[in-house]
Amino acid sequence: MASFFFSLSLYLFYKRFYLNENYIQISEAVQMRTGMFSIFITIFFGIKFSLNQNIHFNFLEMKFRRYYLIGPIGFGKWQKIRKLDRVSTFLNVREECEVNIWDVRNKRYKIAIFDEIDNAVDYGRDLAKNLEIKFLERN
Repeated sequence: MASFFFSLSLYLFYKRFYLNENYIQISEAVQMRTGMFSIFITIFFGIKFSLNQNIHFNFLEMKFRRYYLIGPIGFGKWQKIRKLDRVSTFLNVREECEVNIWDVRNKRYKIAIFDEIDNAVDYGRDLAKNLEIKFLERN
């Protein structure tokens, strides 16, 4: 979808500014505004459909960041993690086993998703042991 909208914006830009084609007979100022608006909207939807969000953790410095990617361009700001409370595992609606870390204010950080419950439990136990917090297993 993103490539469709980016291609459409390039096509509209080419048609409007290179070929200087006007679809209807209206004033030049209105044509400029509608042309720019249509290009802006298609670029907006291209960005919307290509935006990815990841969460990076640095447990040595107890920091995390939400990292946003639009194609090869990424940005994100490191923030301190509040004191961690527990690691938990449970089955979600899609029958995948999630490993989550919870802080003392019950904010949940999804760390990993596994197809096999045993793998998720082993990973959760190791993570809880390394972070020196408690581990809760839920099915």
